[in-house]
Amino acid sequence: MICCIRTPHPSLVAAWLETPALRGRPLILGGLAHERGSVTTASIQARTQGVVEGMSLNQAQQFAPDATFQPVDEEATARVRQSLLLTLHHFTPDVAAGEVPGCAFLRLDRLVLRWPDRAQLLVAISHALDVAIHVRPAIGVASSMFVSKIAAERATAGAPVAVEPEQTRAYLARLPIDVLPLDDDLREYLELLGLKTIGRLQAISRPAFRRQFGLKALDIYDLALGTDRRRLRAWRPAVRIEASEPLEPPVDNTEALQFIARALAEQVSASLLSQGLGTRAIRITLNQESAPALVVEARFAYPVTTAGELFDGIRPRLLRASITAPLERITLRAGRLEPAYVRQPGLLVRRDGFKESIADAVARLQEEYGPSLVQRAEVRRDAAPLPDHRILWKPA
Repeated sequence: MICCIRTPHPSLVAAWLETPALRGRPLILGGLAHERGSVTTASIQARTQGVVEGMSLNQAQQFAPDATFQPVDEEATARVRQSLLLTLHHFTPDVAAGEVPGCAFLRLDRLVLRWPDRAQLLVAISHALDVAIHVRPAIGVASSMFVSKIAAERATAGAPVAVEPEQTRAYLARLPIDVLPLDDDLREYLELLGLKTIGRLQAISRPAFRRQFGLKALDIYDLALGTDRRRLRAWRPAVRIEASEPLEPPVDNTEALQFIARALAEQVSASLLSQGLGTRAIRITLNQESAPALVVEARFAYPVTTAGELFDGIRPRLLRASITAPLERITLRAGRLEPAYVRQPGLLVRRDGFKESIADAVARLQEEYGPSLVQRAEVRRDAAPLPDHRILWKPA
């Protein structure tokens, strides 16, 4: 079963969290009333006065003169969206963000053993979101994403709507065809034929529908029967992998610094391996006792995971760092994370892993000694038989 969670637009939730007094009042987001722009979203109080998304701000003020106008806080909106998905992710990793802002989907299959009573699960989800973003969601449960979304649209915060698989076709039959994702031409054609409800559309056989409307329209027919072949695109929380060590007393010895960096590289490597990730960049932050912090970065040609590979990239950067005061703390943070893979040059095409290793070595040499140290030779066959004429040196 699929559970659809719907909350107000994350921008509205962010505005309410910032200014609780705005909750329950007409609120229009997109800019100030005198600005030239359009409405991004509006509260239900403003919508009941005729305000809709995409309307000009000037026109929205005419419909709702007592409304509060504000620009969208993009950072706060992103935090609300992250909190929504992260809260749901605590229940199950089978979480996907919906196309509509404030909409998310959960697959409930893995939760049956932990939550045999589905009603208690839905209450727990609602309570968790209320704690996280101070909003009680509308919840719909059905056998597919499409039907669960329709159920959530018709649910209220305190009353989830559940459509059992055997009830799906009958539940959809009484709904207007507007709930289907129809283009204008197909909608007009269906209305001309008198097909204004999904039940009327269900009465047509699949072969007859295909002959009448074409192969592409079969996706619409399947949705009318409750069949949605889309799969959940699982959302994954942002991964932050870092290791840090305070230095007491502060360190000004290069050998001691390398020893500590090696230990931190092992911690980062263990975190990467536990999550099946590799990193293409390590950011090294050196906090000095009486001087600004130094930040340097080691980059890799392929995602690395082992402590040895990490330290090979970190060590030369530490040796070249312009340290002017004893160090109080060193921090390693892994960036540009990718799924790790095992490099086995002997088992793959011979030059595959070897080429990666050379590219990484060349990048390190150029970074340490300058781009002109390593160059690529290109032979010119039509030149005179002299080395200076026949070999053209280019940057590697």
